[in-house]
Amino acid sequence: MSNIPNTEYITVKRDEKGRVGVFVGGKRATKYRNEDIYDVEYVKSVFKWMQQQHSNIAEFQIMSSITEGEYAVAGNPSAEHGPNAWCRIVLKDGTKAAWVFNGSSSSAADCASDCAANCAFAVRGGSAFRAAVFGTVRNPELEKLQKIDFSKLPNQFEVNGYNVVLEKVKERQYK
Repeated sequence: MSNIPNTEYITVKRDEKGRVGVFVGGKRATKYRNEDIYDVEYVKSVFKWMQQQHSNIAEFQIMSSITEGEYAVAGNPSAEHGPNAWCRIVLKDGTKAAWVFNGSSSSAADCASDCAANCAFAVRGGSAFRAAVFGTVRNPELEKLQKIDFSKLPNQFEVNGYNVVLEKVKERQYK
C-alpha cells in the first residue's frame, strides 16, 4: 500500500532546525496509536547513525499493521493497526523504499509501543535486515548501467588500469 497517510506510522527525521525527532502525523510525538513510544532516544540515535552511513536518507518510517510478513522481506502492509512491525526509509529526493517486515509482537498495543525500537535495533544490529531496508531503494548509478548495451562491448577491456571481463548470465537464481 503506497498511499498510507502519515498519521498511521511513526516518522523519524530532522526538523527544520536540524534536530532529530519522532513524529506522527507531522507532529512531534511520544505516543503512537495511544501507546507510549518505547526508547525514543535510542530510535533517534539509530536514525543519526543511518544518516552517517547513507547521507541521502531523509526519514525512517515505522508502522504497526495487521499484515504479516517474512523477516527482512519487502511487502505491502495494510495501515490497519496490528501486532506486526514494518519499516522503510525515504530519501531526500522523495524516493520511498519498500516497506520491510521486521517481526510480530504479542499484541497490537505492544507493537505500537515497541515497533520503532525493534526496527531501529534490527537496522543497527542485523546486517540482513539492514540490507533489506537499504536495498529496496533504487540506485541511480546502477540505473545508468542498465541503459548500456553490453552485447556491443568486447568481452574484455581495460578501464582506468583495471581489466574488466564481461560474462553473460546464463541462468538467474531467485529465492
